[in-house]
Amino acid sequence: MKYFSILACLMLLCFSSCIKDEKPNIEADIIEVLSPQEGILNVVYQSTSIDIYADPAKIDPENISFSYLISEGATISPDPQGVNDYSTPRTFIVTSEDGEWTKTYQVRIIFKDLPTEFDFENWYQPEGERYKMPFDIDSESGDSLFIWSCGNEPYAFITNKYDDYTTFPTQPTTEACQGSYAVKLETKLTGDYYKPIAAGNLFIGQFDASKYDPLESTQFGLPFMKKPLRITGKYKYRSGGKTYHTQSDDSCRIQAVLYKTDANLKHLNGYTIKNSPNIVARAEMTDDGTDTPGEGYKYFDFEFIYTQEIDCKVLKSGGYNLAVIFSASRKGDTYDGAPGSVMLVDDVKIICDTNF
Repeated sequence: MKYFSILACLMLLCFSSCIKDEKPNIEADIIEVLSPQEGILNVVYQSTSIDIYADPAKIDPENISFSYLISEGATISPDPQGVNDYSTPRTFIVTSEDGEWTKTYQVRIIFKDLPTEFDFENWYQPEGERYKMPFDIDSESGDSLFIWSCGNEPYAFITNKYDDYTTFPTQPTTEACQGSYAVKLETKLTGDYYKPIAAGNLFIGQFDASKYDPLESTQFGLPFMKKPLRITGKYKYRSGGKTYHTQSDDSCRIQAVLYKTDANLKHLNGYTIKNSPNIVARAEMTDDGTDTPGEGYKYFDFEFIYTQEIDCKVLKSGGYNLAVIFSASRKGDTYDGAPGSVMLVDDVKIICDTNF
């Protein structure tokens, strides 16, 4: 009995020691924007910037405040509750619990619509990452718009590869149709048993790396306040051969989806983009997405097919999202593609109804 009492005391001391020795958290992140205000349409998170898309009819940027969910034990400065003017971008500094790490965020409210032309001439490297991502520039203000996302981040996590940007599935290429750069999408092996390939992809929206299911991680679309009629552009494709799982001929995919948002649906994911009742129009490849002829680019022009009428008032208030998706492997969302499949994309335009 005495032996067990001593053992229990030793275990208690060991447990207490573990608690005492637990190190303070080193993370310094803004995890989420907490906003109860009506009129917030979407929030796009980048490594050190946050874009809040809002309805100008419901949000006054000079009289609004936000609270932020930050890393456990971390602090944020200045106090967000004392910041009530977001008419210009605001800067916040998050300091980790141990006081050793800081991260500076720029938070801004965006009232503007998405661009309708994408030349992929501008690229940046997210802080702390090796890969590069395209960004757009607002033609009026000159502001950078970070609307594109891809699977580079989870690819780095799965493969534990942090090499040069040219080794990632999504990257810039100088083999452009016009200008200096285009997008290169390449399906690659990961070495993972459950997720053996990573399709080169690019889409309007964001990737939520906190979700385990890859089809739930893709958050397709951002607010769009025009009626799209067609999507045009140029692409080049070479299949890598047979897909990893089904051993079928690999092919590429281009699609654009316009859908209505509501209180229960802020974005579509890999599941809902296939058949959500909120989808009002879709434009996608009319051919089989196989190899393009010759060495040059092939022009594409796909019409939006509408299955529902658009509510003009809801459209103008930002109640519809537009998603544009490119993939070097048609079934890449289920980790079935051919390593070495390569797709180049350039000079993409969304043709809209100017009378709507």
